[in-house]
Amino acid sequence: MMRTLLFFTVAFLGPNALVAQPLLTPEEAVHLALNQNLSVRLTQADAAIAHRNNTAAYAGLLPIVNLAVNETFTLSAFQQRLINGNEFNALGAPFNNINGAVQASWVVYEGGRARFAKERLQALDEQARLSLQAVVQQTTAQVLMTYYEVVRNRLQERATEELIALNEARLRIAEARVAAGVAAQPDVLQARLDLNQLRANLLQQQAATAASKATLNQLLARPPQTPFEVVPQMEVVYLPDRERLRARAQAENPLILALQKSAEAAARAVEEANALRGPRITANGQFVAVRTDNGAGFIRNNNQAGFAIGASLALPLYNGGNLKRQAEVARISAEQAALSIENQRLALEAAIENQLALFRAQQQTLALEEENLLLARESVLISTERFRLGQTTALEVQAAQGALEQALLRQNLARFNLKMSEVQLRFLAADF
Repeated sequence: MMRTLLFFTVAFLGPNALVAQPLLTPEEAVHLALNQNLSVRLTQADAAIAHRNNTAAYAGLLPIVNLAVNETFTLSAFQQRLINGNEFNALGAPFNNINGAVQASWVVYEGGRARFAKERLQALDEQARLSLQAVVQQTTAQVLMTYYEVVRNRLQERATEELIALNEARLRIAEARVAAGVAAQPDVLQARLDLNQLRANLLQQQAATAASKATLNQLLARPPQTPFEVVPQMEVVYLPDRERLRARAQAENPLILALQKSAEAAARAVEEANALRGPRITANGQFVAVRTDNGAGFIRNNNQAGFAIGASLALPLYNGGNLKRQAEVARISAEQAALSIENQRLALEAAIENQLALFRAQQQTLALEEENLLLARESVLISTERFRLGQTTALEVQAAQGALEQALLRQNLARFNLKMSEVQLRFLAADF
């Protein structure tokens, strides 16, 4: 009994049935992708850069303080004559000068440019974070769609294996009838032809499954040959609501929100450019210490230390219209960002409407195909039994099995399309 069961398992599921492969659920696939996918990691790096740049110092709000130290050593032919007639002469006299200073510079007024720059950096920081969320949503949707593509291929394998089992039964009946002298040899030959065609179809379907698995492994940043098995189900219990989807998409979709932050950054850039036309006042201050050692001369060394403060004013008078050009370019970029938001909103609403219509159509299609599948299976059972009893020809069984093959294919495709519509709707509404 055990040997018979083992033989049936290998024959029905293939030689790989005895090699257990780790089960990968949709949730686990998404988790792996969000931690390992290279696109997500690259976008995380972009977001980290934008966050690091969002500082008051980078915007120019803080003073700049430097420590400067210089030392100069000189050997000179020295000659000095004083007013009282004394002279100093030395060949190769050493002279050493060392000075140090702590210097501070702070732009105290420039029309608010630094404040606008800080607001722009904040907007860019938030935009990068939202762009990361968008990539996370896109990656989640892509992983789920690829995962269910693997499921669809596996279900199609099972459907083909079911058809093979039915054709094998038909072949046995045909052979038994020929042996009993109540049927012709062409029935056996046709049954063998159909069976070989189904086995070839199974090989092609297994290759399609392997290819979709390799694609999913690539999204998970794993070697393409990494073995795994999927949950062979595509149940859809999702009940979309148009108003909720539209409201959530406008409020939560990261692409819309990222464009809004981009528009804010563009508006701050306009204000920055306009501020460049005004005066710029910079306060300067430093503490200086100087020591000079002379190897010859009246003064042997000199020490000096003290504070110095000051201010500078710069007012642009003429720069060939460059500041005006910068302001105009910034203004056009801001208008472009606002148009991008409106364009994305319209595209999002259209996509939601299209996906809702497709979702409902696929729901109805799936219901019809499931009914057709029940009818096709019943038709195969009846025709096969009639053929076994000699009440019909092999052509009727062949036609019934062909109808079952098409019903299995259409039902699987309808279920897959319905699942894809669900994933797309969830993606548009940022509802993962």
